[in-house]
Amino acid sequence: MITYKYTCLFMVFIAINCICSNAVHAQALQGQALADSLTHELQNAKKDTDKINLYFNLASTYASIDSGVAFHYAAVCMQISRQTKWAKGIGMAYLGYARTYYELSQYSNAIRQADSAYIFFKRASAAELMGHALRVSANSYGGLGYYTKAIEINFTALRLFESINNKNGVGRSYNGLGTVYYKLSDYKRALDNYKKALPAYTEAGDQYGIASAIDNMASVFLDEGKYDSANMYNLKAIKIFEDIQHLPAMARIYYNRGNLLVRMNDADSAYIFYNRSLKIDIKLGIKREIGNDYGGIGELYLDIAKDTTGKLRFSNSLKADKTTLLKNARYYISQALILSNEVGELSLLMYYSNMASEIEERLGNYKNALAYHKAYALYKDSIFNDENKTKIEAMENERLAEVKDKQIQLLDQQKALEASEIKRQALIRNIILGSVIVIALLSFIFIRSNNRRKKAAFNKQVQEVEMKALRAQMNPHFIFNSLHAINNYVIENDKENASAYLSKFSKLMRLILENSREQEVPVAKDLDALELYIQLEALRFRNSFSYSIETGPGIDRENTLIPPLLLQPFVENAIIHGVKNKEDGLVRVSINKEENMICCIVEDNGTGRSAIAAQHENKMHKSLGLKIINERLDVINQLKKVKAAIRVLDLKDAENKILGLRIELLLPFESAF
Repeated sequence: MITYKYTCLFMVFIAINCICSNAVHAQALQGQALADSLTHELQNAKKDTDKINLYFNLASTYASIDSGVAFHYAAVCMQISRQTKWAKGIGMAYLGYARTYYELSQYSNAIRQADSAYIFFKRASAAELMGHALRVSANSYGGLGYYTKAIEINFTALRLFESINNKNGVGRSYNGLGTVYYKLSDYKRALDNYKKALPAYTEAGDQYGIASAIDNMASVFLDEGKYDSANMYNLKAIKIFEDIQHLPAMARIYYNRGNLLVRMNDADSAYIFYNRSLKIDIKLGIKREIGNDYGGIGELYLDIAKDTTGKLRFSNSLKADKTTLLKNARYYISQALILSNEVGELSLLMYYSNMASEIEERLGNYKNALAYHKAYALYKDSIFNDENKTKIEAMENERLAEVKDKQIQLLDQQKALEASEIKRQALIRNIILGSVIVIALLSFIFIRSNNRRKKAAFNKQVQEVEMKALRAQMNPHFIFNSLHAINNYVIENDKENASAYLSKFSKLMRLILENSREQEVPVAKDLDALELYIQLEALRFRNSFSYSIETGPGIDRENTLIPPLLLQPFVENAIIHGVKNKEDGLVRVSINKEENMICCIVEDNGTGRSAIAAQHENKMHKSLGLKIINERLDVINQLKKVKAAIRVLDLKDAENKILGLRIELLLPFESAF
């Protein structure tokens, strides 16, 4: 549990560091003291621009202390800025809102406000503030789990700060990049970026930033289990924070040291540093941090009570019987829950509720344990819902847009049918009044018109199926993964692989678009596109599998024709669900002639049909590839009057053990001559 707690609270600490204000008082005053100083200055401010700056700084200061007050100051900042029509001030108000929403973990709102701030800062040519708006946006995307987007925006902020030679902004951007990579457990890149932040902070003379980057490096070493390195960097950061007497940072790093010492089994020292942090946080009056301190002490008591191996070292001050230790743990965790509830920190409420349940269970209070466990489950569900709310909203908006488009299409079709029906009724009246010849003529016209409509409908079906096949081939996830792979090579400065990957990717996209225009293409051309796709996936998965593509003696690769884009979904399935995690993964593609049919075979040595079943059981990853292929085969059967079909077979050995999966696709044999 210590690992989760340390990581969770480290994220809160570093996020605050990454988006904190550049107020001139920040080094000398913090928290309520800074707010009081700004309020005093506000009383003496004469110019509207001075007032706007002070209201913005107040909103930024209160963002992590009292969201209601922060929103009030941001609103006043907005009101005065709009009255004076000062674009920079309007941007400040939006940024104040963004920072407050971020502190409330309302990341979607934070992104919208930060984007608005960026627009007004750009209009006012306020480059430094543009960078700060980008930083809030990047952190918010990171909070939503969109790590690639967070990295992209951090890089944009970095380039902007570099262009104006703002070393402090450069340091924060590198620090932000390190944090995203830390969340991705990419510790090498995280350390590289934290190290790049250090010289930028040093040039800016930002001791706070230097200490923050050093402590972030300590956090990486801690997660890697390199306790000696973590201890060394943590002590360096403590010395700097103590030298500059930055009280909030001192409290946080004392708390971090307590966590580190627990991992090093030094319970006595951990207890001392947790209490040092608690003393400072009580002085500052920041409830969330006080709750964290109580939680750390409570968990320490619980760890001692649970320690049956004697690995935790502690003196008489912490020595007590198991029941007393558990009761001490219960007291501190209950205080942590109260304060976490007051500030609405759901992740900590979930964490401490789970811990409280364990304590009550160990004390034999099973009713209380059940109540805390239910609370834990509720908080967990709530967090899950909050994290996915915006993603679900985005999906719903896309669905509504599709429904609207379909409704418009249906309305147009209904109008066309109504017009056709009116015309048909007129024809019937004319037929009644006309002669037998006219009746026969009109009947003939009606039948021909009906046949044309059927043919048009069938052609439309063919076009829709071909378009679906194109969309399936140009799978957004595949394109996203390919671009992400290219981006990684660029970040790693691997120019050769980046160039090779990009060249293959662009060639594949061109081939897909060219092939999609034709109902049938030569086997050679379709296999060229297929091989490019396999090569890209092999590069993405670090050549973790091999492949082969073969054609039988009855197949003239240049003159035998097949419908394009049919084999790729099966090859994709073989790679993603069959061989990507196997050390000896193999995908085989072969095309042979069987009488008047072509048999296309895709084989892999994966887990067999169970991989497909597992795929379809997961509704979030349900694929439409097979449905689209079946629709295309239906069209081919109607056009060619044949029986094109798909067969799915498990490959087994003599002992009936699954060796892989075999897909057989039967198509009519067509030649260019």
